[in-house]
Amino acid sequence: MQTLHPLANLARESNIKLIIEGNAIELEGINSMNREAIVDAIRNGQTMPEKNLAGIDLSNLDLSGANLAGCDLSGANLRNSNLHRADLSDCRLCKADLRGADLSQANLSGANLIGARLRRANLTRSIRIRTKIRKWAMKGAYIAGPTAYTD
Repeated sequence: MQTLHPLANLARESNIKLIIEGNAIELEGINSMNREAIVDAIRNGQTMPEKNLAGIDLSNLDLSGANLAGCDLSGANLRNSNLHRADLSDCRLCKADLRGADLSQANLSGANLIGARLRRANLTRSIRIRTKIRKWAMKGAYIAGPTAYTD
């Protein structure tokens, strides 16, 4: 008897194609997927490489350690979310709401945060190499401890 992935029924109900290869999951039609399904995929350790999650509401969630590398999170609401040690490398976070988010020790290498709202965000020990961000946008963000940062 074949065991179904926990997201298989939800994907079928949402008319989404679910492709699993090892620890990676491919979700065709993810924009029509609801918040709960996306959060479940992230929390189940599935990678979400290069997915279009623009405008999604992921506020007030524990997404610590999530692999969101390469995702388009433009305009996403990540307010007060825990993204501690998350991989946000090469993410598009333009105009994302990151107010109060915990980005401590997150990998933001190559991410684009132009226009992102960062007031009260915790960027302690985050990796920000080749990250596109306006220095004035860091006003009100909490940054302490050693950090890798270059423009």
